[in-house]
Order: sequence, then structure tokens, then C-alpha cells
Amino acid sequence: MSNPLSKPEPWSLVASGYQTDTMPAFGQFCKKAIELADVEPGSEALDVACGPGTLSLILQEKVARVHSIDFSPEMIHLFNATLVEKNIQNIKTKIMDGQKLDFENEQFDRTFSMFGLMFFPDREKGFSEMYRVLKPGGRAVVSSWAPVEESPLMKLLYGAMSAAFPEKAEAKSNLLSLENPNQFKKEMSAAGFHEVNITEFSGYWKITDPEEFLDSMIRGSVPIVMLKNQLDSTVWDEKYKIMLNYLKSNLTNLPQSLPSKSYIAVGTKY
Repeated sequence: MSNPLSKPEPWSLVASGYQTDTMPAFGQFCKKAIELADVEPGSEALDVACGPGTLSLILQEKVARVHSIDFSPEMIHLFNATLVEKNIQNIKTKIMDGQKLDFENEQFDRTFSMFGLMFFPDREKGFSEMYRVLKPGGRAVVSSWAPVEESPLMKLLYGAMSAAFPEKAEAKSNLLSLENPNQFKKEMSAAGFHEVNITEFSGYWKITDPEEFLDSMIRGSVPIVMLKNQLDSTVWDEKYKIMLNYLKSNLTNLPQSLPSKSYIAVGTKY
């Protein structure tokens, strides 16, 4: 069975939630990725699976031009509205499959994919395409989440989901995914990248109210939104109450900040 997260439609469902709720937290990871990329003024960069522009909006202040692509039309639509609102001229967006980039060979100084390539049906193609469009001497930066059990924030959220949906399998580590740093390095190196280094980095979510936190997570979570859309409102209301009660019983000392761990890989094209 194909992974629903590898298709554009589910991501379009959460595009507005990503923009309002997820972007502020994701910005922590993007700033670290840009730091690790060691970008230079006057350079040209590519943002693969850009979403509503979390990385691109930060990056454009440090480079000459950013090309931002995503396979979700709604993500690009919201991003374009932001560019118009902020009158940003050096970001160009396009609806595009990251496994088949419509760019010339050796066009970019830096390429990025923040929590996007990890969901590609063909990650090998995703890595090789980023390599192809990168100039010699350029760097690619790709991020992935660490296993759920290593991230207190994700453990809390999955605990709430398991309480409401006990029939769903508990999240487990996948040794063949990019949440395994050894597999991550292996796949990036196989695409031709050299000096592949993987940095552990944790971003923090500040939680002040369990209900506010749950609503925010729902708005930006593809799996939860997909589950919600499969249920009638009465059933969903009951599931929501179960999740909220779980959070209330596990968040007894507020406010608090919970970390979510990621891996950020940097590879160089010789």
C-alpha cells in the first residue's frame, strides 16, 4: 500500500494549518539548516517541498534568489499570497514534483528539503535530482524527524492518538527510513554526495494550554486530519475528548516546552 503522505492531496488539506500553526515552530529547524549550509550572498538556492515557505522566507534574506517548489497546489497558493503581501521579489514558486525537477543541471549553489524528501515514494530519485541541479562545490541540506520514541513532543501526541484510536498500530522506528541516521547517510552518499554529516537538532514547542496545543497539532497534522475526515462529527467529538483528556492528564505542569528531535544532513557535490 502506498504512503498517503507521498501524495499532494493530504498536504493541501493542512496547508492553512501549516501556515498558521506549524511555520513558527518549524522555523527553528530551518534556521539551523541554513546555518549548516553556510550560504553566501549572491548565491542561488532551491527549496524542495517548500510548503508555505517556512525555509524560503528566511533564506531569501541571505541569498540572491530562491526557487521554491512543492507538489501541493494549496501550499504554493498560500505561499504566493504571502509573497504578494510582503512584496518579496527574489522567490520564484512552482508546483513541481521533487522527484522530477524541471531545472538545468548544476543550476544551484545550495539545495534544501525540510521534512519533505523523507516522504518521497522514491527517495533515491529525490536525492539524485537534488544532486543533479547542484553546482560542483555546492551543498545539499535535507532534514528528517528522529524516531517518535526519541522526541518527547511526538511521544505525547502519539500517546493521545493511541488513546483515542487504540486500533491503530503504535508508531515504531523504521530502520529503512531517514529517521535512521545510518540509512540517511547511506542514501545521500549513494546519490553522489561527499562529506555527508548528520547533525542532531531539537526544536521546542511551548505548551501553555492542552486544548490550544491539541487544536494546533490537528490543524497541521496530515494523519489526524485524514482520520477526522473519515468520521462523522459525533464520533470525532468523542475521539477529540479522549485526546484532550490524555493531554490534560500528562501536562500537569504548564507552561512547559517539549523538544522534537530531528536529523539534518549536509552533503557536498564535488
